[in-house]
Amino acid sequence: MGGVREVTDFIFHHDGQRLPQGGPGTIPVLMYGAAPLRRRTGSIGGPVRSTVRRLGVPVPERAHDLLTVAMAVTAADTFASRETPDGQKEAADGWTRNLRLRIPLANPTPWHPLRPLLEEALHFLSGDLWTLEFLPDGPQRPAPQRRGARIRLHGHDGVCLFSGGLDSAIGVLDLLADGRKPILVSHSYRGDAEKQESVWGSLPIKVSRFAANAYPESRLGYPNDVQMRTRSFNFLAFGALVAATLAQRELVPEPVDLIVPENGLIALNPPLTARRIGALSTRTTHPHFLGLVQRLFDELGLPVRITNPYAKKTKGEMLRGCADQATLVRIARETVSCGKWKRTGKQCGKCVPCLIRRASFHAAGMRDPTPYEPTNRDLAAVLPREEAADDLMALVLAAGRLPTTDVARWVGRTGPLPTDMAERQALLDVAQRGMAEVEDYLNSLGLIP
Repeated sequence: MGGVREVTDFIFHHDGQRLPQGGPGTIPVLMYGAAPLRRRTGSIGGPVRSTVRRLGVPVPERAHDLLTVAMAVTAADTFASRETPDGQKEAADGWTRNLRLRIPLANPTPWHPLRPLLEEALHFLSGDLWTLEFLPDGPQRPAPQRRGARIRLHGHDGVCLFSGGLDSAIGVLDLLADGRKPILVSHSYRGDAEKQESVWGSLPIKVSRFAANAYPESRLGYPNDVQMRTRSFNFLAFGALVAATLAQRELVPEPVDLIVPENGLIALNPPLTARRIGALSTRTTHPHFLGLVQRLFDELGLPVRITNPYAKKTKGEMLRGCADQATLVRIARETVSCGKWKRTGKQCGKCVPCLIRRASFHAAGMRDPTPYEPTNRDLAAVLPREEAADDLMALVLAAGRLPTTDVARWVGRTGPLPTDMAERQALLDVAQRGMAEVEDYLNSLGLIP
């Protein structure tokens, strides 16, 4: 297959005694394991079991099997290198991997006919080729925790993904102002967890939070892939597990809302340059991907409805329209948008998410309180530093081309758009308005020729 590397086999099991030895092209992974058992193996999901137990009630079997599938996908995405040990690209295109996963489930029967749908969704999400095999004898649902700190379900009416970012903070504030009370669901990776805790603790109304860390660990002799392009599938699986549990306990009418707060420009993420269509153009909340996952939920019989209430709003419009401005002003500094901040603990101020964040404050007429990396606060000084200005230059060029851009063709390059013409036009409009916010901000700094 031209341009695609050889197949990497991933073999999963929750019983370490039943995992084979690792070797070239084969990576055994201990499912819900605390650490890899030996060299050439990996583990994933050790802390997740205890978080699921803290729900205090049995979770639906199909939702737990979805979680197991998501753990396996995250492991493969993390452990399959895009480079050889000597640093050479595995694939001719420098990106596409060929991944085969053998995943034992508690009940694999409903998953067999859904293989093509899930493989399509994952291919769209990561750009890799996925082959999934669902086997019996998978991990059973953990026994509920009966004592100690448990996650309160009663009194909540839905689920909201909560990353600690600006969009997710606005999403929660708007829900609370509207009288809603969602359970917040988080990926509590190192670094993210502290920011999430800070924002959560500052909310005007106390709500429950399900915070889990997939914790992929390996002893493979090379670094993990840090792109984690499939992290949103894992995020949605966490959310679906909690939402389906609410429905099972008859605490919320079906279907239960699973809210994904993301501004329309970032969700669509049209490529800024031709070379960004692959590796640099993520699709984590693209409407097409969310639609594929919704089909998966429906076919599995999970009573969960994915909703992005900001799919047709820009980030600036979200800021300006937030229903709780007082709390937003207080917590905005603690939210994180930067795609690179985990490396330094600071928001860089010059990557695409940071630049869109800066433009959104400008568009909303609000002071930006974000403590960006000091050397990058003056973007006019960043632009001549060629090694530091890649994202900034891409946005400058894209914003400069905006008046002559074929918007439908541009937005469509990252994925299919709705066939309904009104829905399609609304998405094209939000992409154009979002880029106009960026253009206006860059113009205000004198950066667009």
